[in-house]
Amino acid sequence: MAGHGAGIASGCPRPSRPARRAFLGAAAATGAAAVALWPPLSLWPSLLDFTADFRTGTAEQRELALSDQLRVQMNTQTRINQRGAQAGNAAIELVAGEAQVEAAGGGAPVTVYAGAGAMRARQARFNVRYTGPQVCVTCLQGTVQVEQAGALQTLAQGEQVIYDDTGLRTALAVDVEQVDAWRTGTLSFAGQTLAEVVGEINRYRPGRVLLRNADLAARRVRMRFEITQADLALHMLRDLYGAQLTRLPGGIVLLS
Repeated sequence: MAGHGAGIASGCPRPSRPARRAFLGAAAATGAAAVALWPPLSLWPSLLDFTADFRTGTAEQRELALSDQLRVQMNTQTRINQRGAQAGNAAIELVAGEAQVEAAGGGAPVTVYAGAGAMRARQARFNVRYTGPQVCVTCLQGTVQVEQAGALQTLAQGEQVIYDDTGLRTALAVDVEQVDAWRTGTLSFAGQTLAEVVGEINRYRPGRVLLRNADLAARRVRMRFEITQADLALHMLRDLYGAQLTRLPGGIVLLS
């Protein structure tokens, strides 16, 4: 690379001002598109939100009756697309968020796609969460078959499995009531880190909570609150764990 102050060789003409303006315009357009697709700190809806067949906003829940065989309850900040019926199956894709799916039986299996895998069930109720690189599937009633890259696992009631692009993990037994709690409007934490709690709070309130203390982030938390009272949960963290709250415009809260 030429040093500071080096000239441009005469054989390489300088770009004209119109070309430079065009380049800057294209860069600005690209930047604007990126901001529209991935808003900083998720402070406003993504452009992808408005292209989904079904979506919920912050702290919003919604029920869908998509067919006689398929009913879905969507949690906060969730996007779902309908997929074309394949061999008579009722099929949806969980693009992002969390949903509880009920397959009522009486026909072909229901199929739910999420990330790098898919779930199939004839008569079951199961929870699917896709809020990061991993997909978490919990069987609440009946049985659910989970497939990822050719690997298969069948979940019975009370079992949970996680998968991502790297593969399908081993199924584990979990507390079904805790997984199902969001449907009653309550969030319960028993031993999760404060960082995990803050991540969950961010799904239920506008703006963003930013955790700025590594020691505090690692603290194990026991608490329970209504999803409509996310700001009250921040005060609970302050009172119970000595966190400092600094409120900024736009719903941003610094937790340190």
